[in-house]
Amino acid sequence: MYHLEVLGLVVMMLAGSSFAYIVKDGNCSLVSANIPVLDNFNLEKYLGKWYEVERYEQDYERNLECVTAEYTRNVQDGSIDVKNKGFLAKKDAYASFSGIAYISDPLLDPVVAKLNVSYGILASGISNYWVVDTDYRHFAVVYSCTPIDDSESVIEGYWLLSRTPKLTEELQITEKLRYLLETYFVPSHVRPTNHSEALCRKEPEIPPVPASLVLPPLP
Repeated sequence: MYHLEVLGLVVMMLAGSSFAYIVKDGNCSLVSANIPVLDNFNLEKYLGKWYEVERYEQDYERNLECVTAEYTRNVQDGSIDVKNKGFLAKKDAYASFSGIAYISDPLLDPVVAKLNVSYGILASGISNYWVVDTDYRHFAVVYSCTPIDDSESVIEGYWLLSRTPKLTEELQITEKLRYLLETYFVPSHVRPTNHSEALCRKEPEIPPVPASLVLPPLP
């Protein structure tokens, strides 16, 4: 039997941190000064489901595989609903956390791909989700910087996303991704995300209200 654990609050911390963490001294403005961000960002094209190909490990994603992210427009206020899911093999469970995102500077023309994402009661006052590059159809490279409470250090995040569980092998795209990774990130700290059919199986649906849901065993 496996079950879905829906988390209403995600807390990022250093406790039990692994080698994959990228912790730097300074504030996010200083640390992220050389990180590029996509201009002429088209949010509508970016919406939908993405599969995580690789990442810097984060505390709230620790040991998760089969990770997906889904972005949908909230027609009532224009915000973006964020739903993340991943499989934790040692618990034979899917963990899920939901959040909300806003374009950081919606009046800029052209729109810059910086978003403010928050989970639960963790309100974000900074642009903590940057789309470094995307073609909307195959890949997206995402960067984040989060201050550590009561510290003069920050935690950086890196994610490579794909529209399919297996990233395209198109040469032009793979060369671009290699350049971005080697120029702006630390390849030795990147860990791949497993999306094998044997491990991931069928993803359960996320209930609308944070809760714990026990699902029947897989056939």
